[in-house]
Amino acid sequence: MKLKAVYTGLIASLLLSGCSLFAPHEKRVVGRYPLKNCVSGGKELKGTRIDKILVRKSGHKMYLYHNNKVIETMPVSLGKNASKGPKIKQGDYRTPTGKYTIVGKRCHPVKYRALYLSYPNKQDIQRAKKLGVKPGNYITIHGQPYWNRDGHGDSYTLSHDWTNGCIAVTNRDLDYLWSHVPVGTPIEIQD
Repeated sequence: MKLKAVYTGLIASLLLSGCSLFAPHEKRVVGRYPLKNCVSGGKELKGTRIDKILVRKSGHKMYLYHNNKVIETMPVSLGKNASKGPKIKQGDYRTPTGKYTIVGKRCHPVKYRALYLSYPNKQDIQRAKKLGVKPGNYITIHGQPYWNRDGHGDSYTLSHDWTNGCIAVTNRDLDYLWSHVPVGTPIEIQD
């Protein structure tokens, strides 16, 4: 009974989250990532720690910094309507712009793993309030859907903006982020 409540809560949070469950050409999810072997909570960190992340939406690139120097660059996919400007409200399929923080890491049964951003920030909340809308929430940097767990579809998923507002990277790049980005890392998203 307790497991059913957790599963129901997980499904509800995924449906309300800023991330799409399916890429545009998917008919259904053909499996789920196992969570039992996924380590989190700081034990996963190793090597050089990233101390700043910059995402440039126009170039579909993520830049990882250590001591004010770019040490890694990776391609990203964004929200379906990311080219139409910053996220304004829940359900607009846009990726936010602004300054945020990585506030958590979770293993994810549908999108492999996810780094949670502190979206919405004060400016996002004020703008949404002024417009009489909800700003949305649960914006993450996440991996690929299960059908692309081995990376065979990376060329497709990285050439299309397909999320509901999240930032998607390859599972291989997410493994790098997972082991080098501590909770508390600042992230700036620019148009």
